[in-house]
Amino acid sequence: MIHILVITEDSGFQESLKVLLPENEFRLHPLSSLSKALPLLKSAHPEACLVDTGLKNLSVVSAVEAIRRNSPAVGLFICTDEKEPVWEEEAYLKGADFIFRKPLRGPLVNRILEKHLRPAVGTRPKQVTRPEAGATASFVPAPPSRGPGPALPASALEIMRDFSRILSYSLDLKSFVHQFILKLREVISVNRVAILLRKPDLPFPGLTPPHEEDTDLECICSIGIEVDLFQYFQLNLAGGIGGTVARSGQILKADYETNLFSEENYEINREFELLGCEVAIPIVDRERCLGLALIGGRLTGAHFSDEELQLLFHLMEELGLAIRNNWLHEELASNHELISDVIAQFKSGCLVMSPELQVLHANPALHDFMQKKPDEPVAFSDLPPTIACQLYEVVQKGHDIAPFMFADFPGDNRIFRISIFPLQTRNLESGTATMLLMEDFTQIEKAKKVEIESHNAQTIALIAERFAHEIRNALVPLSTHHQLLESDFDKEGFRNSLDKTMDRQIRRISRFADQMLLLSQSRNGTDRTGSLKELVKQAFAEARHFCGKGGILQWDPSFADCRIRGDLSTLRYACMEILLNALQSEGETPEIAIRNKIKSGPEGNSLVTVDFLDQGAGFSPEAAEEALKPFFTTRNVGVGLGLTVAEKILRSHGGSLQITQDKQHANRIRATLPLS
Repeated sequence: MIHILVITEDSGFQESLKVLLPENEFRLHPLSSLSKALPLLKSAHPEACLVDTGLKNLSVVSAVEAIRRNSPAVGLFICTDEKEPVWEEEAYLKGADFIFRKPLRGPLVNRILEKHLRPAVGTRPKQVTRPEAGATASFVPAPPSRGPGPALPASALEIMRDFSRILSYSLDLKSFVHQFILKLREVISVNRVAILLRKPDLPFPGLTPPHEEDTDLECICSIGIEVDLFQYFQLNLAGGIGGTVARSGQILKADYETNLFSEENYEINREFELLGCEVAIPIVDRERCLGLALIGGRLTGAHFSDEELQLLFHLMEELGLAIRNNWLHEELASNHELISDVIAQFKSGCLVMSPELQVLHANPALHDFMQKKPDEPVAFSDLPPTIACQLYEVVQKGHDIAPFMFADFPGDNRIFRISIFPLQTRNLESGTATMLLMEDFTQIEKAKKVEIESHNAQTIALIAERFAHEIRNALVPLSTHHQLLESDFDKEGFRNSLDKTMDRQIRRISRFADQMLLLSQSRNGTDRTGSLKELVKQAFAEARHFCGKGGILQWDPSFADCRIRGDLSTLRYACMEILLNALQSEGETPEIAIRNKIKSGPEGNSLVTVDFLDQGAGFSPEAAEEALKPFFTTRNVGVGLGLTVAEKILRSHGGSLQITQDKQHANRIRATLPLS
């Protein structure tokens, strides 16, 4: 019997193969995807594999390479609708044995399979030798053996062949167990067999969290025992036959003659009698009891020998391993299906790319974003060049790509946020798949734009209000003097008042203009070095001149003069704003203490901190939080830009400005300046 794996999604193609290939010579095993076939190629070793190129997202050359990696000796045949495939030569070079064109013709198919798969009479089976890259794959006969090896008996070969048929049902638990007990019944000639298992949701290490176990046993398959009997008669692993077998891990035989008055033995023998069985064998996976096998007597009435029971125990142990693997497969398949369903519900587009740039998965949202039909495959070449280039950098070169915005789909005004990251796997030799997430940020960006525009409008309105307020405050005294100019100009007192008013209001408007100018531009002055003490003295003189009252600087005894570097004019202006704030908070002759300290900056540079302490009431905690924000002021005059401008100047020089909030220094402002 020749076993052929047929990888196709076309049921009509499967039926045509059944008609062309004799059923008594060929056994077909249809599979719907290459991923399902690769494990069987590696473990089951079929004689041939036939690939239909009509599969979705199938690269023929990549499929040939994958099949050859998993099964170098399998006969590999491709079936295509194309008359002259562009990939034909490459497929042959990678290891394809023959390429059929549809529609298939029976004589040709049989002749090719006869040539490649059937060994010559009187010789050993042909072996496949896979050539190096660039050579052509071919079948060559193996060298003749020097002598006949030991041959298995024909009966043993027949048993092995018949028993191997159950492997094709390995992913269908009930069919697999049914075929198993049919063969078991045929070999040992028993009248009754039943397989009972606990529920498959028991915890396995590292897979699911532990939970309360269910000890009830369910009949998976039985021969010679009424299935309806198990609907009214429940076996479990807590007592009776099941409990005894689970605790001992040994074979249990019915004994109707001894210990009849023992309650437990009576229950066990009663269960054996109701089921018409004589032996119970535990089904274990070498770690735990999964269930039990109930076996009746022989058809001839003879008893089982100890050797036969030991063989049955080991067979049930192998069955237990197969059952556990099936449960694991079912749980993994369910988890995979759950994850696929979850990803399918994502509003974000999701695409998974293999190291060979083959699309492994694309959810419906991505099809929608790419403007493709739900059943239309997505290829790497379909991606926009900007996204494709970034994806290539991650897949092929392993670069880290920060999320980026994309809005260049033709005829589409939507804005997308693209995130690309590798999916780490334990098997690093097999390469790493890469996931691409495409999120629709159109509404978010629109809302952000509206928010920015609204904030800008509010800022402009606030600036206009404060600008008008400051200009009006400056114009009021000027307007008053202008009204009295004609009548009182000859008076010396009026002329002196006009002179002082004009000087004060011009300085006020000039300061406001300087503040607005410094806020609107970045640092663009020339760096020079100068004395810190001289700079503070000059700033203090300008502050006193502006506010029109005296003041005293008190230098701390530990004050150490040093050289600072930067745009000295703007740094002097920043210190002037700080000192002006201190002068305006006290009486007619305020005293301002100055002290400094040199420290290291975060980048290894040297900085100097300068503390300005006045005798005023200081900042409240709430005012300290808001003091550096534009247009914040606690006074009736001014626009609240002085400390904002000072903080911006210091920050542009690599320094900072801090407002003390603790009770001990509620009236302290600390400026940090760069040293030369």
